[in-house]
Amino acid sequence: MKIFTPVFRCLIISFLFFFTFCPFVSAKTEHITEAKSRLEYVNLEWWKKFNDEILIDYIVCALSNNYNLKVLRTKICELRQTKNIEISKQFPSFSVGANYLGLKIPRVAFPFQGFRDNAFALPFIANWEIDLFGKRKNKIDMAYQDINSAIYEEKGAAIALASEVAGIYFNISNLNSQIDIQQKVINNKKERLRRIQKSYDAGVLGARNLNNAKKEAEYELVVLNGYKKQKEEFLSNLAYLLGKGSDEAENFVFSDIQNVEFSGVIPDCVSSDVTIQRPDILKKEAALKKAKIDITLARKEFLPNVNVFGVLMFSTLTPNFRWDGAVANLLAGATQNIFSGGKRIFNLKAKKLAYERLLFEYLDADLAALKEINDALYYLKTDIDSYNSNLKTLYFEEDNFIRVSNSYSAGVSNKIDFLDSDNNFLYEKSKVLNSKVQKFADLISLFKAAGGCL
Repeated sequence: MKIFTPVFRCLIISFLFFFTFCPFVSAKTEHITEAKSRLEYVNLEWWKKFNDEILIDYIVCALSNNYNLKVLRTKICELRQTKNIEISKQFPSFSVGANYLGLKIPRVAFPFQGFRDNAFALPFIANWEIDLFGKRKNKIDMAYQDINSAIYEEKGAAIALASEVAGIYFNISNLNSQIDIQQKVINNKKERLRRIQKSYDAGVLGARNLNNAKKEAEYELVVLNGYKKQKEEFLSNLAYLLGKGSDEAENFVFSDIQNVEFSGVIPDCVSSDVTIQRPDILKKEAALKKAKIDITLARKEFLPNVNVFGVLMFSTLTPNFRWDGAVANLLAGATQNIFSGGKRIFNLKAKKLAYERLLFEYLDADLAALKEINDALYYLKTDIDSYNSNLKTLYFEEDNFIRVSNSYSAGVSNKIDFLDSDNNFLYEKSKVLNSKVQKFADLISLFKAAGGCL
C-alpha cells in the first residue's frame, strides 16, 4: 500500500484539477434543431391560399413519405451521433486487461525469491487528453455546424419537394382540361371533315379543301396524344414524389383547374433580406462558420498536446495477488511536435484558402438568390399581364361565338362556320388555362426563390 497510495492520490488530484479548470465543456456554438414535422418548413398556410384541399393532401403526403427527405433526416441523426462521439472524447477512457506474464529474472541481480516466472497481470489503464487549449471544443463546434448544414439541406429539400408537387399537380389538372377541350375540338374537326367530304362527293368542293380538312383533323389527334403523353409522365413523377408506385397513379384525383384561384396577395416586390433566410444560403453560411473554426483548429496544432496516462496493475508476480504487490504509474505532461516538414504550416494555409473559396461561393450564392427572386418577380408580372390579355381575348371570342351561333340558329350561317367559331373559342379557352397555370408556376417559383418566406 505504501507504493500505491501516493501515486493514486496524485492521479485523482490531477483528474479533479483538469475537470475543474480546463475549457473542455460543451461547445457554445449556436445550433438549431430539426423540425418535428416537415410541414413547418414549407409554410403550409401559403399553400392553402390556392383554396385546394386536394393539393394540400398531396403536399402533406409527399413530405411524409418521400424517401429523399427520409434519407436527409437520417443523415441529420447520423451527424448527431458523430457530434456525440466528439463530445465523448472530452472524457477520460478507462480500460482493463487480462495478461499472461512469462519472466526470467536473474537471481544474482534480484536475490529476492518472491517473484514467480509465470504470472497473470490485471492492469487498469486510464488515458485522458486534456483539452487545455480548446481543440476538442473546436471539433465539437465543427460537428454542430455539420448538423446545421444538414438541417438546412432538409429544409431546402422540403420546400423544393412541395413546390415540385404543386407544379406537377397544376400541370396535370390543366392537362385534364386540355384533353377535354381537345376532344371537343377533334369532334368538331371530324364533323367539319364529314361535311366537307359530303360537299366533295357532291362536286361542290375540290380535293385541296378535303385534304386540308383531313390534315387539320390528324393534327388535332397528334396534339391530343401529346397531352396524354405529358399527363402520363407527370402522373408517374407525382407517384414517385409521393413515395408510391406508378400503378397507384391511376387512382389520383385532381381539382378542375378552372375552379382553382390564388386568393393571397401577389407581391410587387420582395425585400432582399429574405435571401438570408433561404436554406441554401444558410447552409453555405454554416459551411463558412465551420471553415473559420477549422482555421482556428489549424493554428492550435502548433500548441502542445496535454495527456494524462495512468496504470494500476495487480499481478501474481508476488504471492496472493495482494495490494502490497500492486504497481501504479502516472504520467502527465505535454507533447510538442517540433518539426513535421512544414505540414502544419501548409495545413493552415490550405484551411485559409478553403475559407476564402467558401466565402466566394457564399457571395455568389447570395447574388444568384437575388437574381432568382428578381427573375421570378418579373416573370410573374409579365405572365399575369398575359393571363389578363388572354382573358380579354377569350371574352371577345366568346362574343363572336355567340353571334355566329345566333346566325346559325337563324339560318344565316352554315354549320362549318359554327364549328370553326366553336373551335376558335376552345383554342382561346385553352390559352387562358395555360396562362393561368403559368401564373401559378411563377408564384411557386417566387415562393421557392424566397425560401418559403412569402
